[in-house]
Amino acid sequence: MSRPETGAPYAGAIFLGLMTLTPLAAYLWPFGLAAFPPIAAILLIPVFRPDRPDLVWAALLALVAYGLITVMWSPVFSAGGAMADYADAERQTWGKVVMNLGLYAVLIITATRLPVVTMRRLAPLFAVTTVALAGVLLLEAASGTPIYHQLTTLSGDAMSPDQERRNVALGTYSLALMYWPALTILMRRGWRRAAVLLTVSAWIAPLLLSAWAPVAALIGGGLVYGAVRRWRLGGARIVVGTLAGAVVLAPWVVLACAGLMDWAGDRLGASWAARLDIWSFTAEQILKHPLFGWGLDASRAYQPFMLHPHSAPLQVWLELGLVGALLLAGVWWLIGRRAMKVGPQGLAAAVGYFIIGGLSFGMWQEWWLGLGAMTAIWIMLSDARLEPNFDPMIEA
Repeated sequence: MSRPETGAPYAGAIFLGLMTLTPLAAYLWPFGLAAFPPIAAILLIPVFRPDRPDLVWAALLALVAYGLITVMWSPVFSAGGAMADYADAERQTWGKVVMNLGLYAVLIITATRLPVVTMRRLAPLFAVTTVALAGVLLLEAASGTPIYHQLTTLSGDAMSPDQERRNVALGTYSLALMYWPALTILMRRGWRRAAVLLTVSAWIAPLLLSAWAPVAALIGGGLVYGAVRRWRLGGARIVVGTLAGAVVLAPWVVLACAGLMDWAGDRLGASWAARLDIWSFTAEQILKHPLFGWGLDASRAYQPFMLHPHSAPLQVWLELGLVGALLLAGVWWLIGRRAMKVGPQGLAAAVGYFIIGGLSFGMWQEWWLGLGAMTAIWIMLSDARLEPNFDPMIEA
């Protein structure tokens, strides 16, 4: 595989630092993913050489551009709106998504232009640091987060045991997205014991910490991985179509399952019951403005009931309507097609991000977008075309 070189030594050093810092951030400061990838992108600007946007970036640009248009009718931006302190542009979603799109374009496009030799050096570093993160998270989950407790106490930022568990549990979301690319690299290199440790930790740590979305992502990714290995290109195309279809059909599925969700809410505990209530409420609000949506960041207008719907497909429907949902479906269709060319691990990791985004977090949260950019880079590092003795499972 030939890759054009872009500021190779300098850019390689930036990505080396990013690969080292990301696992540390995932454990100690998950929200630091809102800082480290953008900082790396800023440092890469001097060696960035833009090209004409391909379809993925064009679709993302169209989605963000439409989101900016909807600001004109979003209730949180109107005079006397729901967010009285929403005057500072740095705290407004419209400004942050534009900045993130630009910076992550720099980061990811530069990664695609790193020399093969640089990518081959970064791949084992990524795999080893992922295993280290997995081991630490398993130890913390099994023993009651003693290391994290000591670190926060020494820093003067002591917190309750429940808060410590929640913070450590956030690391399992990153681990779930690192898992398939890292596992692929480990198996190619014959590091089977490390692969076993990674697998045990990736599955057990979130269960012990009651983080269910990473488990769902691993299950979904495993099904995709198996389907692609079994049915190859045909299976991958079905998965990609399912991603796009899930975005378009999300509110209608919620409305159709209203009775089932009421039944499940009584049996799944307070946290999931509240989430199911939010999804039902969001779907009902979507029906009031289904075509163009309520406007960017309109989810915040429903505080304190919800800050966001905890589901990216529902959030884009609520805020951007059918227009935004079709654009997001197109984005995922294009991303899925790009990921499946890397191999089954690429599509499995992309599906994992989709599943977690469909169950948790706000779509526009900076750290979550940063994690998405890192997932794209991790997928690149697992590309079989970087290994001279391996061929991609699916040809481009």
